[in-house]
Amino acid sequence: MATLKVGKSLQDTDVLWRYLTLDKFIDLVDSKSLFFAPLAWYAQTDPFEGYVPQVAMEAMASIPKKFQAEQAVMLEKLAQMLPDEAAPQLRKLREDVERHVPTMKAIFKNVSSCLMVNCWYKSSHESEGMWGLYSKNGVAIKTSVGALKSSIISTDLNPAIHLGSIKYIDFSDASLTPPDCVSEDGQLFGMIKRIAYSHEQEVRMYITRDRRGNMLEIQDPAPMRVSVDIEKLLEAVVISPFAGESISQSVRAICKWAKVNSNLVSKSNLLDNCEYLLDAYS
Repeated sequence: MATLKVGKSLQDTDVLWRYLTLDKFIDLVDSKSLFFAPLAWYAQTDPFEGYVPQVAMEAMASIPKKFQAEQAVMLEKLAQMLPDEAAPQLRKLREDVERHVPTMKAIFKNVSSCLMVNCWYKSSHESEGMWGLYSKNGVAIKTSVGALKSSIISTDLNPAIHLGSIKYIDFSDASLTPPDCVSEDGQLFGMIKRIAYSHEQEVRMYITRDRRGNMLEIQDPAPMRVSVDIEKLLEAVVISPFAGESISQSVRAICKWAKVNSNLVSKSNLLDNCEYLLDAYS
């Protein structure tokens, strides 16, 4: 059954925004589901997605390296005790041991690229920067951690979903230690980003691909959908301040068609006239 595990970095009252183009908003209210994209799809906008600073990467890599070195020593001791007829089997074992580190490297990269995420902006207020980046002619849906949690529709097919705040790190900081590279919620893959992206104030939902059948299988990155109760999810639908009248009318028509409460829909007042402030001189 689907469960949403909320990290300690968040509270139910925290306000979340998701900035959407018009087509993505239509997809949300039509499919009644949240779209989780694999990290591999973000490579063009952030090639470091899913990676961690060098010091943390070296700490993780030291585990398979140590295992490989120990196995190599054991094989050499074994070789001294076995007859010459065992040479082919020993050669095969050595090849397997030599492949261990490259295999673990490939698995790390694949697990990271297959991690599926759904991203939100955490703030009590809308963001001009986020409008410009993601939704200049679209909408922003407003919700809260508590509302998001209650909107998830549980099914036996859905996996565990994690929700937490992204930790932003200066990857070039030479003083970093491995513990510095773990998020407040104790997460690593997909929850660490470079400091240059800190303006996103990102809260991320993520799902790890099921590998119970074969832990070493290299999988193709693929998206996933999680069903939600739209009525519980939406606390407001805000139309972009940059959107023209035709876009505004389209959004209201879409909301009417999707049976979204019209009282939740409004146009951002970010670019409203400020001349009223001069009334102080009247």
